[in-house]
Amino acid sequence: MKKIVYLLLFVSTFSYSQTAFMEYQFSAKRGTESAILALTDDFWGDAEFKSGGVNIQAFNIGNDKSTHRIVVYGDPANMGRKDSLSTEDKWGLFKQELNNHVEDWTHSSSGNVISWVGDYEDYDYVQIFEFKASDPIAFKAAHDEIVSKMDAYIKGEVGFGSYEIGGFQGATHWVAVTAKDWSDLILTRREMKKITKPWEKYYKNRGNVEQVRSYTLETVKRY
Repeated sequence: MKKIVYLLLFVSTFSYSQTAFMEYQFSAKRGTESAILALTDDFWGDAEFKSGGVNIQAFNIGNDKSTHRIVVYGDPANMGRKDSLSTEDKWGLFKQELNNHVEDWTHSSSGNVISWVGDYEDYDYVQIFEFKASDPIAFKAAHDEIVSKMDAYIKGEVGFGSYEIGGFQGATHWVAVTAKDWSDLILTRREMKKITKPWEKYYKNRGNVEQVRSYTLETVKRY
């Protein structure tokens, strides 16, 4: 998410219920990240979006098939660029040029951002947990409560959302936790685990959850 102020804040579910995303994962040819970012700079560098934006992210730990992904997000009722570069022809040319640096398009999905807490300028390292929630309503209630108890421990951001299309191996939902880097992530998660009783209540009340996978990535460009 684009970041505004260096304060921890609780954003209403309503504001983020308008946000959806599409992600396109790929395996880049060795040594081509700079060339890929040059292409995305040319295409999105001066873009003005009707809503949302675009993130380019590099996978770090836990995803052995993808090296990068492009995440396009915004209000699906008012999404895309304001200028003429939103045309299909120019998007097709951009994809053709990008394909010169891609070994394989590995996975794609889309879904909704249900809630997001925090808004920070320099927390670009992210761990994402993907899972199957048997009771989404119970999970959201448990998630919101545990996040509210971690005010003193959350340094970055915590996001929660759903997969509507293409969840990896049937994943229905995801949770994202941001940090400055790997060390900061590990230390933050250690701090979060100190509140044992709220965690016990969370696991009891969230419904059945089947973990699918978790991985880390780093946002290398924001548009």
